[in-house]
Amino acid sequence: MAHAAPSREAPVSSTELTAGRELQIGEYAEEPTLNLSEARIILTKTLETRKRRKQEENPNSMDTPEPENLVKTRDYLEIFSVFKDLGEAQQAEAVINIHGTNMERFERSQLGSLVPSGADEAKALIPSLEKKVEDGLIEEETLETLCVELTKIKRQAQLGS
Repeated sequence: MAHAAPSREAPVSSTELTAGRELQIGEYAEEPTLNLSEARIILTKTLETRKRRKQEENPNSMDTPEPENLVKTRDYLEIFSVFKDLGEAQQAEAVINIHGTNMERFERSQLGSLVPSGADEAKALIPSLEKKVEDGLIEEETLETLCVELTKIKRQAQLGS
């Protein structure tokens, strides 16, 4: 008895996707990425819009409980996102775009999420950046400047909170 062909491609094993010294993120390499702050801002705005529309459509309706995974995701992003304000997140993104040439989207998002204080910390947290510095694709000074500028924005954000 012959079996039917699968209706979709088999998923890629997570062991084949790595974010070490060599980025091996396969088909996801060209996908748009968000740092945690951007994801938090988008999720918050989306939930606010849904709630407002629901109230406009049916002002007497009772709030339905949010799914547990949504609550956990929102809580995680609230705790770990560095930039809570859209303006701050945009400033950080601008710094990364200016200094982050020759970086993959994944690396840029990681920098925006982790906000390392300097080039050494960035290379330790994002091993592929260390390799790019060694290979001359990114200058150490450029990475240091990027991190210092992100840290300044982070400090301003903390003072504003």
